[in-house]
Amino acid sequence: MIRALLPLLLSVGCFGAEPTNLPLLRLTVKDAIKAEARVPCSARLLTPAGQGTSDRTDGLAQIKIRGASSQVYEKKSFALKLAQEAGWLGLAKHQEWVLNAAYVDASMMRHKLSYDLFRSLGTNASPRYAAASRFIEVELNGKYHGVYLLMQPVDDRLVGFQATNSPATSPAVIYKAVDHEANFGQPGHGGFEQREPDPEKQPFWGPLDELNRFVSQASDQEFFDPAKGIASRLDMDNAIDFHLLVLMTSNLDGITKNYNLIRAGSTTVTPNPKFSFVPWDYDGTFGRNWDSSPVDAKTWLSNRLFDRLLGNPLYKAKYAQRWRELRGKACTTSNLGRMMDENAATLGPAALRNERRWKQLNYADPQALTLANDIRQMKRWTASRLEWLDTELARRTRK
Repeated sequence: MIRALLPLLLSVGCFGAEPTNLPLLRLTVKDAIKAEARVPCSARLLTPAGQGTSDRTDGLAQIKIRGASSQVYEKKSFALKLAQEAGWLGLAKHQEWVLNAAYVDASMMRHKLSYDLFRSLGTNASPRYAAASRFIEVELNGKYHGVYLLMQPVDDRLVGFQATNSPATSPAVIYKAVDHEANFGQPGHGGFEQREPDPEKQPFWGPLDELNRFVSQASDQEFFDPAKGIASRLDMDNAIDFHLLVLMTSNLDGITKNYNLIRAGSTTVTPNPKFSFVPWDYDGTFGRNWDSSPVDAKTWLSNRLFDRLLGNPLYKAKYAQRWRELRGKACTTSNLGRMMDENAATLGPAALRNERRWKQLNYADPQALTLANDIRQMKRWTASRLEWLDTELARRTRK
């Protein structure tokens, strides 16, 4: 029987006596992987039976270490650029992919949980863009390298923009908030990086500079003007959902940095497109900070933009109504618990393999932060957080 199964185990991936239950990405790299520049590699994605079609060609690719503070961790995240586009594991075709290590996240699901939740808040007519993702295992130069989250990058394709190669007077833009100065508290574009259009080909800060000037300096009369105020510049429904996501997850590092601002290019049909938010970097959420330290369930998070918005009675009423809607379906303890359980079931035995590879855990210690213990803590924290937000949002939106 084992002899009959051996070809299958070898083709899909087998670590010790354990076949992979997740798709397996085999990476072969001759040079040391660096953060400064990509190095050549080959990439081959294999899927267990019943989970889709394997890419059985060793595709040419380039790889580098990605992230900022996370580069100090032993298990690195990677940016992978394929020679040709691939639609891996049912995700939209991309040439560039993120391999997120989730090193500080014992559950390995905080990114996916947060992005999937935000995406679920949208509709076909008004989508909420966030990275789609899949759990995989990685083998690097023939050695097991752990569980990773294969993610789409936030680019023009993810958010439904047309290609931005042509030098338009007002192209589609993506700005990433990379520093806490991106708090809407001052004019300019400090704390942001331009991602679209390519800043080397077309630096284009005008739209963001104008938004920051308006939010930080406009009078209340100008700010809330029905025709020319903030509602003419920002998708208010998206902004409400983004702020509620930050609050539900308590992303301490995601309200004044670690988000994307996007705006479609102006056209004759839509000469004045609005900005909207796309979340990013959610490993420090659901009761944990960016360094994995515990987070209290009773912390309010805001910035200059949302402080100003919540000073308006009409906005407060809309904000409170949206919270009531979400608390009736998407943002319940049962729904969030279900999403956690589904992710844990998908990870399956791969979670233990990853822990054995990267963690020094005493499984006899009931306080050890294993995946199972972390999920139990996440569920308790989520129930406390939602209960506190019910009271706090009622207080802050009271007429």
